Amino acid sequence: MNVNTLFPIPVAINTHNLDVIDLAERCELLADILIDSESPTECVVLCNHLHAHLEALKENLDRPLPASRIEQLSVDHPSEFPPSREFADSDDLCDYSQALARVLSCHALPRQTAQQLSGLLMRLVNTLVEDLKTPRFLRAKAQMV
Repeated sequence: MNVNTLFPIPVAINTHNLDVIDLAERCELLADILIDSESPTECVVLCNHLHAHLEALKENLDRPLPASRIEQLSVDHPSEFPPSREFADSDDLCDYSQALARVLSCHALPRQTAQQLSGLLMRLVNTLVEDLKTPRFLRAKAQMV
């Protein structure tokens, strides 16, 4: 259970049985909903939940992935690895996204600025998810005897 203490209203989320990719996909969903939100109150709630999920994701980045995820992120040959497009590492992307969520939870932003920052937040979260889902393991081939 993660409690977000950075906002006036604590947000508790259940992270039991979730790995970093599950958490990242939840962040992506929250960011997608946020981009379409026109209600300032809904925006604050979404930003608070997004911030809490990003915090949980960040706390779990160094934990081992389950075998099923390793299989999903594995390729048979090194040439199958996608070219590196590193913008920032996952920790930095979480930090940047959390900072934007914090700014967006304030009511003082002009509507156009809030929309632009919501778009930037969505792009950062999408980049984070894409990075976490990028194949990074090489499958071991069975030896012929």
